[in-house]
Amino acid sequence: MQSFITIILFIVLSGSMTLPAAEVHASSSGGSADTESSTEASTEADNGSTAYPSYRLVGFMEQQFTRDDQSDDPAAFQIYRARFGLAGSVTDRISLNVVAGAVEPPDRTPRLVNAVVDFDIHPMLQLRTGQFLVPFGLEGPEPIFFNPAIERSTAIRRMNTFSMFRDIGIQASGSHNRFSYAAALVNGSGANRPAWSEPSHLVGRIGYTVRDNLTLGGSVHYGDHHYEAVPEDRSTGEYDRIQFGTDLTWRINALLLRGEYIYRHDELPAPDGQSTYGWNQHGGYLLAGYDITDNWQGILRFEAHQPDTGGDFEDNGFSTLTAGVNYYLDRQTRLSVNYEIRDDRRPGFDPGNLLTVQMQLVL
Repeated sequence: MQSFITIILFIVLSGSMTLPAAEVHASSSGGSADTESSTEASTEADNGSTAYPSYRLVGFMEQQFTRDDQSDDPAAFQIYRARFGLAGSVTDRISLNVVAGAVEPPDRTPRLVNAVVDFDIHPMLQLRTGQFLVPFGLEGPEPIFFNPAIERSTAIRRMNTFSMFRDIGIQASGSHNRFSYAAALVNGSGANRPAWSEPSHLVGRIGYTVRDNLTLGGSVHYGDHHYEAVPEDRSTGEYDRIQFGTDLTWRINALLLRGEYIYRHDELPAPDGQSTYGWNQHGGYLLAGYDITDNWQGILRFEAHQPDTGGDFEDNGFSTLTAGVNYYLDRQTRLSVNYEIRDDRRPGFDPGNLLTVQMQLVL
């Protein structure tokens, strides 16, 4: 009863805000800019020309209530994310985005999120340097506040190899007619982590808009990973890693369908310390969103993750069915409720279900 009362109070307090009607809130087709704001930063001078440099405050905050059947303390309020920074243009061809997270999951510690410099050379060529979202798949390179669900799918998070879905390096991207691409060379160790070797990870995504409302994509990631041998009879060192992904986004009037599938292969040292073997995993999700009105959106997402490829998801896999509703107050500022029915078929694992009520405020 107490948990039910706290949920009602959270919704009432969040919903008491009076903001303009919602604007475009549909998620992108996979080419989202790596920024923490849904609008561009620009300043217009009195004579009508753009004044440089031009910067603005960007960021967002997610505060939420959760009830987790798996946790020893299942009901809690928390600040899940709080990010703030500056974005804007240095010249007409150079822009930057620097964002820090005061609170970041999972351990709620401060971290550098973005440190990006973009060079606009041509519609088919933009260069990006710094720490940025790695261009693999749909949910990974998309700023989290665009996701119709409160959090990225568990399947995608488990197979992600980059801290915060980010890394440090250089990226080339562009688009022409129905074709888009992004390719990056990064350290491979993830955001805010020292490189263990020379930059050797190649990551990229190609997208093709079949129709105005249907986009298909393919992603690849090739590099190595550092393995610390435990027990000592195995070899510590760098071993090959490769990932492939496919994705789809389809919008039919008020209906949004999107999903992705990822296959990952990691080379690991065998117990004899001389040879290697492959450890495989695969998974993905399918999400459906429906705009009930300009402000209300319902979502349903099914996801599955198979840690060891065995032909299906029934050996020791993980699956989740998420049902939710979003009420958009203004652009991406919204109140969301998600309920996850989780099933982990590994022996001894019972994750239970998860209820999350979240208020997301985007500058």
